[in-house]
Amino acid sequence: MKKKPPAGNLQGREWLLQQAPGLAIAETLFGTLTDVLFCIKNRSRCYVIVNEAFARRAGGWRTEQLVGKSAKEVFPAILAAGYEQQDDEVLEKGITIRDRIELITQPDGGMGWFISQKTPVLDGEGKVIALAGISRDLAETKSDLGPVADIVNTIHRDFAQPLRIEELVARSGYSWSQLERKVRSIVGLSPRGLLTKTRVEQAATRLIHTDKPLAVIAVECGFYDQAAFSRQFSAATGISPSHYRNAFR
Repeated sequence: MKKKPPAGNLQGREWLLQQAPGLAIAETLFGTLTDVLFCIKNRSRCYVIVNEAFARRAGGWRTEQLVGKSAKEVFPAILAAGYEQQDDEVLEKGITIRDRIELITQPDGGMGWFISQKTPVLDGEGKVIALAGISRDLAETKSDLGPVADIVNTIHRDFAQPLRIEELVARSGYSWSQLERKVRSIVGLSPRGLLTKTRVEQAATRLIHTDKPLAVIAVECGFYDQAAFSRQFSAATGISPSHYRNAFR
């Protein structure tokens, strides 16, 4: 007789390995990789298996410390909400998420763009019992993302400059609507939204690691002025730059 799945966080590593033995191979393959973040979550949206690379990016945790924790207990609220929305798609609808570009924390406390994949884990009866996910740093991957990669790389490099999205669109060879659909399908943001997120990412690092005034950070990160910086940062993170600095230092 097939065992009834345990409730909540009791859906741990041993139970999942019994139901889906292939996870043991994945755990071994990804366990020692330093450039790929790997995790398994149970249906309670809690981490059951993570590799060292994932633990390091999550803020210097040890792998065993992350077991049983949810994304909102590990990552900033604005990031965790996005991760858990994806988890719902995978666990409740059985959807596989491919080539999703998203923000993940860096070891230095800042944030960076990663290419992520998530897939449902099925038991012998075809029921979704968990999800498996991997992510790679966009700055390190050699994946060909075409015009999306060009825009992402340009924004990452020149975020402090007065970038004109219209010029990036023209360079891509696509129409505005075509490129926006392509970018949204992968990143979940418009090109303009991607630029704002990158500037927020850079500003967050400066808020944590420097004592620079907000007006200086605004200029260094490409915002029009301090007011625009505060408004856009608050919209992206849910808290003001000053509160962010106080909370994460």
